[in-house]
Amino acid sequence: MTRRFRLPVLSVAAAALAGCASTGADVKPAASGPQPMFLQAELMGRDAKALDGLLGAPALVRREGEGEFRRYGLADCALIIILYPDEAGKRAAAHLDSAATRSGEEKPDLDMCLARGLASE
Repeated sequence: MTRRFRLPVLSVAAAALAGCASTGADVKPAASGPQPMFLQAELMGRDAKALDGLLGAPALVRREGEGEFRRYGLADCALIIILYPDEAGKRAAAHLDSAATRSGEEKPDLDMCLARGLASE
């Protein structure tokens, strides 16, 4: 290759490589809606220890008979989980519900509550 052709070839190769270079930012595919931080199916049937591992410490725990009421603070709502004994007698999540974080606010949709996930610290 003569000197006259090297510079254009090198310039084209450098430009092609620069187009492939990463900026270091994670590129994520576009989503068709909110990506759930939690799904109902992931929480149902879990015991208190497993729930606390996923959600952190509950804001409130109340035991009534064999059942246990637990309230967790999420980003935009309160998540209510009721644990009841399973067939083996171990308390596990049997009911999920959402609640507003402030009195008078509209009750949020459970799936949207879970989709927002935990509050940022």
